[in-house]
Amino acid sequence: MSGLRVKEYSDGQEFLDELLPQLERHELENGQVISKAKLWHQNTLAAGYFSAALDSNGHLVYAAVWAPGNHMFLSWSPPVGGEDAPRLLAEHAAARSLSVTGIQGCEPGAFTFTNAYVAALDKSYVVQRGMTTYRLTDVKVPDNCRDKISRGILRTATADDDMKMLAEWYIGYNEQCLMPIPGEKAAIKDISSRARAGDMYLWILNGQPVSMAFKVRPLKYGCGVAGVYTPKERRGRGYATAMMAVLSELLRTEYDFVSLHADNNNPTSNYIYQQVGYEKWCRTNDYQVV
Repeated sequence: MSGLRVKEYSDGQEFLDELLPQLERHELENGQVISKAKLWHQNTLAAGYFSAALDSNGHLVYAAVWAPGNHMFLSWSPPVGGEDAPRLLAEHAAARSLSVTGIQGCEPGAFTFTNAYVAALDKSYVVQRGMTTYRLTDVKVPDNCRDKISRGILRTATADDDMKMLAEWYIGYNEQCLMPIPGEKAAIKDISSRARAGDMYLWILNGQPVSMAFKVRPLKYGCGVAGVYTPKERRGRGYATAMMAVLSELLRTEYDFVSLHADNNNPTSNYIYQQVGYEKWCRTNDYQVV
């Protein structure tokens, strides 16, 4: 594609002020880019990177956002013929000498970007997590799940819940998903913050929490679900399936769609999501720069 140029923005707010309407045309695929730009601006993280490859008319073709200590997140790219913009932006980012250790984005753009980025720095990469992004617009309630739904209750977590136990679940979730594992204090802090915000949901059976999930990335058209976890001693009983069916139906009353990322190496979670109506939308890989 000729006429491409890279524009770098001073911060996440300037980036969104110019590009948000265009990013929202593919909001699901761009959810991480939009939400991270907002979050990092609110937290006033210094030395971030907010850039976009624009065409000759100044229209967005590809974008990347990054803040120290985080992955670089990449925007949507067309499935065919969109290699030039990711490559150009990757070379620009590499020239900025950023300390990027991880890259995440929808394919095929993320693959093109990552290859160009490591080549420019004479480095290499490994696929940390191969993931599938799912989209739900209509909830399906499996017949074998109806009895479990009738016996359980979905509610938001509160300060009265056992934060230490939920922090242990959160640590287990991060370990299971091959993500950085927080210490107990950090996990309690994160879980408590989610509970205060009303974004953490628990599936309650006989008065006790048996599964959890988080609402994440609330945007204009959709929101995401993450942190879906059932402790090992309670697995295989359909609790997560019941919770996801009820939670997804609740979120659909507010949003046009609900999305989530699932690790391809976890067939159980992928099966659960598809059972309740989540449909495969795109591949989203997590690359580690080495």
